[in-house]
Amino acid sequence: MADVFAKVSCTYCQDEINGVRVQCCECSDFDICLQCFASGAEIGSHKNDHSYRFVDHCALALGGRGNWTGREELLLLDAVELYGFGNWDLVSQHVKTRTPEEVKEEYISRYLDGNIGKLTWGDVEKRRPVLVDQVPEDKGPLAPAVTSKLPPLDITPEEAILLGYKPHRDDYEREYDMPAEQIVSSLQLDTTKDSKVEILMKLAMVDMYIRKLRERTRRKRVVRDYQLVSKFFSKDKKDPNKKPLTKEQKELRDQMRVFSQFQTSAEHERLIANIERERELRHRLNELLKYRNLGITSQEEAIHYEQHAAFQKQQIKSKTKKRKRTKFARKKLHVAITKRAREAQIRQMEQMEQLQL
Repeated sequence: MADVFAKVSCTYCQDEINGVRVQCCECSDFDICLQCFASGAEIGSHKNDHSYRFVDHCALALGGRGNWTGREELLLLDAVELYGFGNWDLVSQHVKTRTPEEVKEEYISRYLDGNIGKLTWGDVEKRRPVLVDQVPEDKGPLAPAVTSKLPPLDITPEEAILLGYKPHRDDYEREYDMPAEQIVSSLQLDTTKDSKVEILMKLAMVDMYIRKLRERTRRKRVVRDYQLVSKFFSKDKKDPNKKPLTKEQKELRDQMRVFSQFQTSAEHERLIANIERERELRHRLNELLKYRNLGITSQEEAIHYEQHAAFQKQQIKSKTKKRKRTKFARKKLHVAITKRAREAQIRQMEQMEQLQL
């Protein structure tokens, strides 16, 4: 097996032979490449009319699945070292006689899971250090997991031009707090000349700039997440399919708006939906407690009670309307009688004045 991977050089040109070579049967340890053999090279006691044989030390099958030859194994190892583990397409192109699936299976089965892998990788696995990421995961409003899922701005090209928005750059012509870059534009740090106080002052200025950038990014995230731009341009457009909000729903959204800066759009909508659902459940619980206090124990009794209560409410409402109409008629009659009495009194006074004259 050691002869399979041994390097053989041409005795005449001294070049390494990778593949088929010519071996002289009369001279000991005399191997020559095909190019030198074809040119009839002679050296020392070797003559070009000696008997010979062709030898291919890499054509020996090593056994196992696929009947891989020594040459293919050498090309496989060279390709993995050249292109790296996992680039099986490039490895297959380097081997030339095997598909990407075959080179992957051969390398893993022989050099990782096979005897070679067990003898070489076993101790390495035990000595491999356990690397722990000490950087805490960012779960805030600017977390990469959140900002990467934000929807694009739903606006037309005309609206983008009016807004000064650059869709290809995902940027605006005028950002929030435009003079923020002036804080660090002329800042230079020289650790050899600056004192500790100056270094701390400059680092504080850099921290101020970073905070302004975070605030700028936060505002852009809120605008995109809540689609404020599209809502601004569509405030005059009414969607007939969209159900209008009730007065209570509008008041709730106005009260909860302050929390939107700490949540994503989906989280904020879920919060409002949960609060509305809680109100509905509380209202339903109060109704059930009222039924229990009234002695109602079944759904049929509750339906009958509600129908009777609605009928009584309608009766009271009709009586109230009738009472209001009667009161209005009495008031109207009283006004008419008073008006007639005043008119009669005025006429009587006018007649008395005429008699006196």
